[in-house]
Amino acid sequence: MATLADSFLQDLEDLEEEEAVPGETKAKGNKNKAAQVGVLLAGDDSDDEIPDAIQVFEQGEKSGTSSISEMLKNDEFQKLMDEVRERKDEQPALELGKQLSEEDTEYPLITRCNSLVREIDDEMLNIHRFVRDIYSKKFPELESIVVSPLDYLQVVQRIGNTKDLSTIDFSDILPNTAVMAITVTASMTAGTVLPRQELDKMMVAADEAFVLNDCKRDVLLYLESRMSGLAPNLSALLGAALAAKLITAAGGLLNLARMPAQNIMLVGSTKKALLGMASSAYHTQGIIMMSDLILSTPLEFRNRAVKLVAGKCGLAARVDSFHESPLGQVGTQLREKILQALAKAQEPPPARQKKTLPPPEDKPRAKRGGKRHRRIKEKYGQSEFKKLINRVKFGLDAEENIYTEEWGLGIPFFEGKPQALKSQKVSKEKQLQQHIKAQKRQRTAAAAGSESGLSSSLAFTPVQGIELANPNAQRKAPDVGEKYFSNTAGFVNIAQTPRPA
Repeated sequence: MATLADSFLQDLEDLEEEEAVPGETKAKGNKNKAAQVGVLLAGDDSDDEIPDAIQVFEQGEKSGTSSISEMLKNDEFQKLMDEVRERKDEQPALELGKQLSEEDTEYPLITRCNSLVREIDDEMLNIHRFVRDIYSKKFPELESIVVSPLDYLQVVQRIGNTKDLSTIDFSDILPNTAVMAITVTASMTAGTVLPRQELDKMMVAADEAFVLNDCKRDVLLYLESRMSGLAPNLSALLGAALAAKLITAAGGLLNLARMPAQNIMLVGSTKKALLGMASSAYHTQGIIMMSDLILSTPLEFRNRAVKLVAGKCGLAARVDSFHESPLGQVGTQLREKILQALAKAQEPPPARQKKTLPPPEDKPRAKRGGKRHRRIKEKYGQSEFKKLINRVKFGLDAEENIYTEEWGLGIPFFEGKPQALKSQKVSKEKQLQQHIKAQKRQRTAAAAGSESGLSSSLAFTPVQGIELANPNAQRKAPDVGEKYFSNTAGFVNIAQTPRPA
């Protein structure tokens, strides 16, 4: 037989089939609310009037004040947060030199808080997606400008349905470059104004995300107060606050101890928007980047600092997981080693020192000998003849060499008559060319017909050899005019006849 709760559930299912509800979140909320109403009615045996579940559901939808986060409705979560807030300001009762172990009553609460921080982060991300899906109708470009979920929710709460963003102050949330980008993009966006019901839902969801963020901060403060007993060496290396964030992001101290150094660098990594002339749109950085050891290092040595801190964090976590060094001496030593390594890396290189020459060895030493060495010495050694050439008598000029075709200097200190230099060999082709040139000169001189004493009537031809030629045979009889008016005519001496008296 069907109960009253089952009938209400059937009515709600029929209502969903008739009216399509947009969005997966709204459908899930309807089922959860129907289930809660069904459980309430099934467990209520009083004679009070039973409220109409459909009316209650519709009133909640119309008012827009229904809760989005399921975690805030959970009673176990509320009890856990109350216990954390009570013990947050209390100091752990530990003896000196002892560390928290699995047998302590507070240890299960600490391990539960480590996982609780990650659950709160996931819930905040779900709320961020819910708000983003609604507000993308109004301002779709805002998601690419503001990447952080909490910053996005704060900006959405301040903007609402406002069109002119120049009157809204975002300086306490975002940098100036992001504020300028939001203002310029909002003036050109193609979004539409949101209905009042969707806007109220979005504002309620944003308020719930801020409540969850406060709960996360309380849990971190509680873990920070217990870090001296849970992980004393890691706290001495990074500080209690950063050690608590690192352990919770890694899922516990044991998980952190099992991680390699390159994974510790990316624990809790978040995207950071880079605007302006940045080479990439986002920059990913882990929790370890907030350490004072890294932030106090210059930019050119920061990569080295990140690797050093990540490696030492892994060592400190392993020491804490084995409950050794409860006073944190190992963490302090690791921190000092990091500081020394960074200081040494930042030192300028030593100045180049001039090396002095070693003192000469006066002791006689064995020299190399042998056939091979003697042959090389004879081949490249200086002969007696070359030694005589290089010698010059002081105060005397070098003798002249008159036994060669060219004038030159003789060889001093050389006994005997200098031999004439051998004539240079001329190739046959060069000799033939010289012979042809000589023949051309002779033929030219013969054809010119010059009457000088050097001219000859013999002509050398390549056909007949020597030929007797008359150079005047080719001449023409000079004209009368050429005698006086030609280009080759010279001056004529005319004898002066005496005048008759």
